[in-house]
Amino acid sequence: MITIEQVLTEWKVDAVIDESKLGDAILRTPMIHSKYLEYYIQFKRQLASAEAKKSKLSYQKRKYFRGEMDASDLKKNGWSQWNGLKPSATELNQLLDFDSDMADLTRAISELKTSVSGCEYIMGQLKSREYSLKTVFEYQKYLSGN
Repeated sequence: MITIEQVLTEWKVDAVIDESKLGDAILRTPMIHSKYLEYYIQFKRQLASAEAKKSKLSYQKRKYFRGEMDASDLKKNGWSQWNGLKPSATELNQLLDFDSDMADLTRAISELKTSVSGCEYIMGQLKSREYSLKTVFEYQKYLSGN
């Protein structure tokens, strides 16, 4: 799986345009767009998976903190029995906010959302680049008398 850092490193290379080879840049743009679309889809899938995992974990943690989880589920998750009082709805939300497992998933989701946004930005740049390159190419043709 690719990381956003790797995507940004690739973008630093792909963003460069050799003015002496505008025709090549025009032809390469759809291929570059395709590459970042694949990254975008990959990040969107990871995001959907992480959000589903967080929802499932939230459900399990709610059962856990209310003392409703059976011994087999506790063992499967590697958790010991909750020994606190049954929390109110507000307290339960606070427990979930401070739970390390939930915090880890929340952080991962935030990073994936940033990755998705980064890919969306790059694809937007590529869309406008295609138009700009064609305009510059046509202008150069006009100046050369072709």
